[in-house]
Amino acid sequence: MEVVPDRYVISGARITAGGAAPASDLMLHLIRARHGAALALQVAGSFITVARDGAEPQVGAQFGGREARTNPRRDPRVAAAIARMEARLDDPEPAAAVAAALGITARRLEGLFNADLGMGPGAYARDLRLQAARRMVTDTRHPLQEVALRTGFASQGAFSRAFKARFGLSPSQLRRAS
Repeated sequence: MEVVPDRYVISGARITAGGAAPASDLMLHLIRARHGAALALQVAGSFITVARDGAEPQVGAQFGGREARTNPRRDPRVAAAIARMEARLDDPEPAAAVAAALGITARRLEGLFNADLGMGPGAYARDLRLQAARRMVTDTRHPLQEVALRTGFASQGAFSRAFKARFGLSPSQLRRAS
């Protein structure tokens, strides 16, 4: 038997998880694999949880990033766009600028994202930013204004409204509950 630090492991007919939270991560992975990223994001949001890839270590995983970039079935242009979005959480680019940087049209990028992820690049980028914000709210003591700026929101008010619409709680409510 080999012990690994992964949150969960799928090996043939055996599936194991390293605790309750990794079991949720595993559930979200299976939903994403069988029904697509859009449904997995919706389920993750309803549980106010962050989906983590099983190969990520127990501490410090990030939402969807590694899998979204390294999935062998993922179109390489989608993976490149996701990497670009992740690198610019604090200063998000319009989808047209991301597409231009990749040498494709905005319409083509939209189609690729919808085919691979079940949502457009704008929705994916916004959710990526909100997931990063949620991690900062729960895992740090940064002022909420700083969290807003670090995740590309022009104001704390706009950030709070988007956060509450996505997760059902305001950032301050989630921080108090954490």
